[in-house]
Amino acid sequence: MSAETETQTGPSATGGVRQEPQALVRESAKYRRRAQEAERRAEALEAELEEVRRQRDAADTRQTEELGSARREVEDLQARLAAIERDRKMEQAFLAAGCVDVEAALALAHRRLDGQDMPEDLRAFARGLLEGKPHLRGQSPAADARRGLPPPTAGARLAGADAPRRAVARLADEARRTGNAKDVMAYMRARRSGRSGI
Repeated sequence: MSAETETQTGPSATGGVRQEPQALVRESAKYRRRAQEAERRAEALEAELEEVRRQRDAADTRQTEELGSARREVEDLQARLAAIERDRKMEQAFLAAGCVDVEAALALAHRRLDGQDMPEDLRAFARGLLEGKPHLRGQSPAADARRGLPPPTAGARLAGADAPRRAVARLADEARRTGNAKDVMAYMRARRSGRSGI
């Protein structure tokens, strides 16, 4: 072996083994491939991470919208429940004041209140509302006589004379219970025909 060959393959000045240039090129190519592979994996992981973030953000947005919708629905139901409770209390006050047409009285009360808070003394409010509306109150024959009205006829005293009122009351209960437009119309027709027939 020549001295040149020994310098290429012999021990290096640092004490290690010197490699041939081809071996160095192969080694360099191997490290470059590993680096490129690591970069591809890092890019793929970055893309996965970005997709997970996007899905999480979309899920968060969807949950926020659903939560907002649920809150609005709860608020709406609470408002409807409060309105039903207010109407029930006003119905009781109208019945205590002697009202015979609670639905009409409620409609008048809603129009008079028109978005205002419910009065604290409902009985006084009901009496005040019914004061100028005698047709909403059931009058006794003695009260009719004081107002100069003739006493009811003998036909009205018969046992079945209040049957139309019971039928109207039954239809009113049905309309209130179902809320169906047909039931409400049947009640309104019966109420109109009941007034004209009584």
